[in-house]
Amino acid sequence: TQNSPPAVTNEPASPTAGAAGGSSYAVVWVGESLVVRQPAGITSSQVAALPADQRGIGVTGQSTLLGSSTWLEIFLPVGGTGWVNGYNLTEDVDPDSFCQDPRLVDLANRFIHAMQIQSGDELAQLASPNRGLIIRHDWWNPEVVTDLGALPHLFQEAAELNWGINRDSGLAITGSFGDVILPQLLDVFSVAPPFSCNRIATGSTAEQVSWPPEYTNLNFIAFHRAAPSPTSLNWRTWALGIEYVNGSPYLAVLVQYRGEI
Repeated sequence: TQNSPPAVTNEPASPTAGAAGGSSYAVVWVGESLVVRQPAGITSSQVAALPADQRGIGVTGQSTLLGSSTWLEIFLPVGGTGWVNGYNLTEDVDPDSFCQDPRLVDLANRFIHAMQIQSGDELAQLASPNRGLIIRHDWWNPEVVTDLGALPHLFQEAAELNWGINRDSGLAITGSFGDVILPQLLDVFSVAPPFSCNRIATGSTAEQVSWPPEYTNLNFIAFHRAAPSPTSLNWRTWALGIEYVNGSPYLAVLVQYRGEI
């Protein structure tokens, strides 16, 4: 796969340096704020609350496993320490540095190739070790989570999943990944599209388009397939949320955007 010729090109200027992660963290997957507790645990006392866009969080290196959740001890911006669920932290990567990371092109090419040959094994190699793969049929529809261990079988899995509702018709969107999501991904990747960084290209639509607020600190790349005419709703964009783990980029989230009435 890695030896395949490039299928995409980066829309910004030629990358010059890799993004670095691991020295600090940022808040993710919260609504308005992330509660900090002392000691670790959801029943412990609240000692602070970090806003959903908080970045530059330092960790002490102390962690503890509570049930299935790993809690991390952090340094508070105002001084002192507290504990948060590690699920709500991600390595803090500056958006400008992210967009100059040359590894994004390779990640994008490998993802497209995995879709085209329907290889769950290749997809699993790209997915976040911390989260697996999270898919949203539309940015406002709920998350559908596939654990890392289930990704190798994603294309063959026949079980119907609930992807949310169609806002135009009000009907539920149900079906397997292969029946519902894959055709809409391949619709964008039927040509060799350039990708944009931290920017969502759109077409004509009556509804607001936004990167989900709970992903504020998660950088992304996006692929856009334009509509045949400026007034047509028949356009589609897929955004790929990228999470850094030990300084390396992985695919964490897939979010679709499309024209709506």
